[in-house]
Amino acid sequence: MTASSRVLEVDDRKLLLNRLDDELWPEAGVTKADLIDYYLDVADRLLPFVAHRPVSLLRAPDPITGECAYQKTAPAGLPPWIPTRRIRSEHAALGYSDTLLVPDRATLVYLVNLGFISLHPWGCTVDALDRPDLMALDLDPTEIAFREVRNAAMLVRDLLASFHVRAWVKTSGGRGLHILVPLRPDHTFAQVRTAAETITRLARSREPSLFTLDMRRARRRGKILIDVHRNHRGATLVSPWSVREYPAATVSTPIDWAELERPMYPEDFTVATIRERLARATDPFTSFYREAQSLAGLLESGRSRRARPLA
Repeated sequence: MTASSRVLEVDDRKLLLNRLDDELWPEAGVTKADLIDYYLDVADRLLPFVAHRPVSLLRAPDPITGECAYQKTAPAGLPPWIPTRRIRSEHAALGYSDTLLVPDRATLVYLVNLGFISLHPWGCTVDALDRPDLMALDLDPTEIAFREVRNAAMLVRDLLASFHVRAWVKTSGGRGLHILVPLRPDHTFAQVRTAAETITRLARSREPSLFTLDMRRARRRGKILIDVHRNHRGATLVSPWSVREYPAATVSTPIDWAELERPMYPEDFTVATIRERLARATDPFTSFYREAQSLAGLLESGRSRRARPLA
């Protein structure tokens, strides 16, 4: 065993970790050992968002200077104690595939040791694959100051609140923000997407110079796209507390709405800086799945708006 390898016992499982001295983010000086230590520190916060869901993984080159690859199916050669679930594809021609589950710290560490750096769960549990328990609104900016993204998020929050829907927010780890709503599994994916589209149209009608509906990045300069396509069966969103592939090893971090009212930036939250936050701040997402809601009022409003005659 080399100096950069060691055996670590996690939840009564002995894991052989290797290449621990490799610098995954050379600019930030973050090694593989640092990444594993980080995930162990946040596991209790992260696992509730992935434990009972199909999960895709992001594999990064070593060091992380090139293209990353998404692994949507369970990696080959997993030990038998790591659970998978065979899931039918939306597209009949694609049949079934084995999807990974990440229920515990040992599985999390095993996967990070394999070279995966972030987790991207579905918006539903494995026991209710056609009934999402999450609505996601992905604020995706293009060449616009982050203060405008903060303002956009607060507008979306207020629009949701007008329908008695409470939302939570986290950094994407990139230049955007993710607005999330925990749901009772009463709606279909199509209904959740319709609700998200209603909020998107309202936001654009309120601030047409800020929001765009155009998916083409070249036509979105200086504007923010609210991406509602995360609300499809099989679509994923990076989990809270996941590390991103960007140069500073940023973390997709839950934040309190009050934090958006003063200057803050996604690059404030990295593997190197996050522990100070963990020590001094409560987790805004602690009660997230205990406050599941209905979109019935928002859906009814959307139907009413579509039924109105055009002026």
